[in-house]
Amino acid sequence: MYAPAQDLPDRSATERDFFKSRSYLEKHYGLELTDYRSLPYPYNLLMAEKELHRKLRVKDKYRHLKIMEQENSEICLTIEETFDEEFCLYYIPVMPIYQLWQNEAYVPCAELLTAVCAYLYAEAGISYYRDEDTYMYCNYEALEEWISDDWGDGEEDEYAHEKSALENAKIQGDFIQAKMMETGFRQSLDSLIANFNAVSEFEKDCLAVAQTCLKLGQEFPNANLFRHASLQDYEVEDYEDNYVGMHEYISFIGSINDNLSERLKSMVNDDFNERARYQEPEITTIFNEAQPAYTNELAYEQRAFGLIDDLCTLLYRKP
Repeated sequence: MYAPAQDLPDRSATERDFFKSRSYLEKHYGLELTDYRSLPYPYNLLMAEKELHRKLRVKDKYRHLKIMEQENSEICLTIEETFDEEFCLYYIPVMPIYQLWQNEAYVPCAELLTAVCAYLYAEAGISYYRDEDTYMYCNYEALEEWISDDWGDGEEDEYAHEKSALENAKIQGDFIQAKMMETGFRQSLDSLIANFNAVSEFEKDCLAVAQTCLKLGQEFPNANLFRHASLQDYEVEDYEDNYVGMHEYISFIGSINDNLSERLKSMVNDDFNERARYQEPEITTIFNEAQPAYTNELAYEQRAFGLIDDLCTLLYRKP
């Protein structure tokens, strides 16, 4: 089961620290753990660690167990908890909402979805591609330069089409942003929901997304999607760290179904492929002392990602 190293840590201190830390972890998560202290050292620690890995597993979460040596040389356990999900892009297109605003029959839907976006922008903290100094703003600027540089090499019609698409992304993005920031608009979501008459499947889905958003805001007041972002001690904007920041893969964008958006996706993928890891919501608990009973501190982020998924699915298939 194990091959002991020739130079093991001191048995008495290591066992004492490990099992004391494990007792803190056991109470924090409400686990029932086996007492392995009577087994030979270090087999007892290995068996205890193996049991922890098994009992810490939970659906939709990833819990990474570490054994750390602190500055005072004491041993303790730590847990890094995040989501058990593959990396994906959370890009919310606003141009489909603009199109809803232009159709009188769908203005009530546009109001609902704009209010949802207003919440995600102003409360959840998701960046908007028309705001300077955001990752997406820089990408759109780069697209504009590329389109101008390609003018001499491409067809005139293709240049005019891409230039028009870029201008539409700017104009329509500014329109939606202005709507989102109208005084009291974000706070009117509950009344918009109360007065909304859903008949078609699309309208029912709009209502469901809005209700999910309203409930999320009510249950988690003053919450922010980035409050538990990992790597808080690093400048994630610094490419030397080789990380993709949350603000880079979660953002509002213009469209998702034209040549311009395809070029944008290609730019983003090429950029991210050069980096090794990505920032994500994460909670780290150090069991060097007793900790309060476990609460799902990432519940808000988990539900916010679900809301973004539902919103994007709806906008991708618009009526």
